[in-house]
Amino acid sequence: MLHKVLLLLLFLLVATPVFATDGRVELVERLGEKIPLQLNFVDSTGVNVSLEELVDRPTLIVPVFYDCRNVCNMMLGTLSAVLPEVKMEPGEAYNVITFSFDPLETPAMAAHSKQTFLTAMQAPFPKQAWRFLTGTQENILQLTDAAGYYFKKEGDEFLHPITAFIVTKDGTIVRYLPGQRFSAIDMSMALFEASEGRIGKPIRQALQFCFSYDPEGRRYVFNLMRVSGTVILLTLGSFLLFLILSGRKKKK
Repeated sequence: MLHKVLLLLLFLLVATPVFATDGRVELVERLGEKIPLQLNFVDSTGVNVSLEELVDRPTLIVPVFYDCRNVCNMMLGTLSAVLPEVKMEPGEAYNVITFSFDPLETPAMAAHSKQTFLTAMQAPFPKQAWRFLTGTQENILQLTDAAGYYFKKEGDEFLHPITAFIVTKDGTIVRYLPGQRFSAIDMSMALFEASEGRIGKPIRQALQFCFSYDPEGRRYVFNLMRVSGTVILLTLGSFLLFLILSGRKKKK
């Protein structure tokens, strides 16, 4: 009896997926670094595909899990509304990849999600230009680690950053788009930068200054104290400079 219990425990330990190596929930931007294009995933039709096949032009990559009841669906819903406003030809100038970081999710779930958000788009969009993928735990973690995207599972839910990132056709990361809401202008600029191989460091630094990641809310929040403090200091500095210059003029 004891022998059977030990075997069962061993099986559970082996079979239980490990979703993060150190349990942290964090986004570490790896601008200028490359994602491993040799990795294989399964698309929504059940076909095995490599990232090298899909990333043959500037590509927006969106990590989610399809059974998410909260921010993932909101992010994909916003994306479906914004993509028709991007002034570039999908499938020609750029591609979109959504992949699940839950290795237990299936191609059928990916197909359901793809159908849902392409229908919500209410605009013509090539099906091959927006791929929905699932993969093995090993390949998922290789991709998320390369992107600096760290997450963990708690119960039936995941704690994870809310972001998408854009890569060039050789897999170089050029921009992160944090938050669950996208703007067509930011996305168009980022894709254009990717087509030229330029890395969006100034935008990244501005976003890091203005926004902080809230792991409990699983979203980026506007850092009001930091931004308002900077505005007040700049205003006071400008006012003092004005007083000094006006005082000099009066003396003259």
